Amino acid sequence: MNDLIRQAIAAEAEERVDSRTVLAELHKRKKRRKPLGLIVGVATLTAAAAAAAVIIPTAIKKTDAAPAAPPPPASPQNVLLIGIDDNNNTDALVFARFGGDGSVNAVSLPRDIQIGNDRINALFREDPKKLTTAVERLTATKVDHYAAIKMAEFGRIAEVVGGVEVCVVAATKDLETEAFFPSGRQTLTGDQALAFLRQRKGLEMGDFDRVKRHQAFLTGLAAKITKSNALPLAREISTTIKVDAGWDVLEFAQRFQGPVKILTATLPVSDPAVVTNGAGLVADPEQAKQFVEYQFAGKARPQDGCVR
Repeated sequence: MNDLIRQAIAAEAEERVDSRTVLAELHKRKKRRKPLGLIVGVATLTAAAAAAAVIIPTAIKKTDAAPAAPPPPASPQNVLLIGIDDNNNTDALVFARFGGDGSVNAVSLPRDIQIGNDRINALFREDPKKLTTAVERLTATKVDHYAAIKMAEFGRIAEVVGGVEVCVVAATKDLETEAFFPSGRQTLTGDQALAFLRQRKGLEMGDFDRVKRHQAFLTGLAAKITKSNALPLAREISTTIKVDAGWDVLEFAQRFQGPVKILTATLPVSDPAVVTNGAGLVADPEQAKQFVEYQFAGKARPQDGCVR
């Protein structure tokens, strides 16, 4: 499947094939091999993310043939977008509902939520299924699929789309990386984008401000997805993203044909100050269930302009 997707991308770039033929062939093979999608997760969202978390549409070559009939309305799917570090710990965790109309409503899950004897950010490293099961139990909401991508990839992803715009309330400097972010709107690429996503020390609310940064980056990235940059972006991430084996990503990707508007929110937890004392955060399951239902129903408020 990997070879077929690479061949399809190369051929499409040279305008030698009709991508509908490629899609048909991919669907024939998907039952024999693990499917691989063209996905940006934001993530996130964190990010992270997003993860995560934006789907790359298949480029369609214009032909003289009669246009195909529009596909039937797609059903919503709940996707867990996972941004992981080099040790497979979860830096960003975003639970998102992708609507059949292309809308996305996402809930960031703080990485220090206590699940039994573990923090939620350690579960993916142990077993992806353990993480998805924990999220389902916490939110009483089914996880249809998951997509995981290393946080280190987001610097290159930002470069492919020509940079991701974010807004910072006040100038900050990361004492570890020495990355500096002036106040106001700015466009991030490469190492600067990665430093923006990773910084938490020096921010007033620490990891909770970092979650807000993940959300801002995911929103900015989604807004930059276009038909012209979808193919290069697909090349960039197709070899690094990991999805569950049962996901028909090819069908899923068809609902996204350009910039995506994402509404984000953060799952309520116990007093954020306790994380500084080494204790895990507590999320009440009943409150989590109601919160996710509310957000997935499209009632989230757009994120306020700038972040710390």
